[in-house]
Amino acid sequence: MNTPEAAHGTNVRCERYATMLLIVATALVGCSAMQGTASIKGPIAKPVWKVGNEWAYRFETPSGTGTFVWRLDRIEVLANEPHYVITADTREIFYRVADLGFTKEILDGKTVRQISPSTWRPVAFPLSVGLSWDMKYLETRPTEQQSENIERRCVAEANEALTVPAGTFATIRIVCKNMRNNSWVTTVWYSPAVNHMVKNEYPVGTGGRGSRELLMFKLK
Repeated sequence: MNTPEAAHGTNVRCERYATMLLIVATALVGCSAMQGTASIKGPIAKPVWKVGNEWAYRFETPSGTGTFVWRLDRIEVLANEPHYVITADTREIFYRVADLGFTKEILDGKTVRQISPSTWRPVAFPLSVGLSWDMKYLETRPTEQQSENIERRCVAEANEALTVPAGTFATIRIVCKNMRNNSWVTTVWYSPAVNHMVKNEYPVGTGGRGSRELLMFKLK
C-alpha cells in the first residue's frame, strides 16, 4: 500500500504521459463513477491483487506536478514470505501478500529503503470506520547510510464520498500520525472498488503538502 514518503516512481519522463493518461481517464470516468457513493457497510476484506493490475495517479507538490503508474509486476518470495512487487519506471516496491505490509523499495537495482519488521500499513484489514492500529519498526536507508526507529498510529476516521479524476468513489478516510509527537504523517482515502487508495495527502518539507489522486485503474 502507498506510503507518504515513498517516491512516486517518477521522473521528468512521466510528464510526457500526462496528456495520454488524462484522455484515458476521461474515457473511463463513466465506468468508474458507477461504483457509487453510498457509505461502506461492514468490514472491508483485504484485497487480492493480481499481476497486471494498474493504478495511475497524478501528483502535486510545492515543487511541481506529474503522473505515474503503479503496476503489479509479479509475486516474489522475500524472507520466506510471498510479496507483491509493484513497479514504477525503475522502482520496485515490495508489499507482503499476507497483510500488505511494506517491506522494501528498490531503485535502479539498489535497495533504498527497508522496513523491519514490515508492519508499516497505512491501510489495515478487515477495514471499517473506527479501526485503529499501531506500528513500530526500524526504517533503514542503505544508500544514505541512515536508519530510524519509527512509531505510528493510524485511525479509520470516517466514510467519505470522494471525487477524483477517475470518478466518484465511496471511501474510508484514514489518518496516520507519529505516536511520539502526534504530528501528521498521511491521510489516505481507500476504496474497495479500486482495491487501493484513490487519494492521499502527506507533508512535504516545512509546512508544505503533497497529494496524489487516481487518474485511472485496471484490475485483472
